[in-house]
Amino acid sequence: MRVTVAAAIASVLLAAGLSADPGKAAWPLSLREGLPTELPGYVAAPRDPLPDTDENEMGIYTQVSRFFQRIESATSVRQFRLVVQDYGAGKDLGGAIRKAVSEASRAPKVETKEVKVSGLTAFAVTDRSQGNPTTLVTVLASPSRLVLGQGANIEAAEALRLLGLVDFEKVINAK
Repeated sequence: MRVTVAAAIASVLLAAGLSADPGKAAWPLSLREGLPTELPGYVAAPRDPLPDTDENEMGIYTQVSRFFQRIESATSVRQFRLVVQDYGAGKDLGGAIRKAVSEASRAPKVETKEVKVSGLTAFAVTDRSQGNPTTLVTVLASPSRLVLGQGANIEAAEALRLLGLVDFEKVINAK
């Protein structure tokens, strides 16, 4: 009876993203370990959303995220979301990301550029078609793992600066 109860508790803890080592999160929460819990000048959401699995044109992925905002006035808010997306072993997302950025560059009032973030290839896309800038920076952490910085009312330079606070080594090595 005790073994059955212990096994049930262990499976509930694992399903909740906890591990036997209280300082180490289990997959997929381990993906979040490289994301900062605080960003200078921003307030973090009171809690992080649970890991999610979804699908897009590049395939099925698991993602974790953290959300931050800075209220500057009654009419001005900056929002920034950090996301890690894992597409699983065997995927190489570089070509699909380059194609998407190339297509985005053809739109009016959209600026794109390829840059390095912590030595990793990244693509910054800023859309000004609605007035305030909306920026998406995609960092190729590994062939099958992306780190995204999504900013509302944020320029590319600010998004790149905030992404520099990510511990990419932890994101890359998360299992």
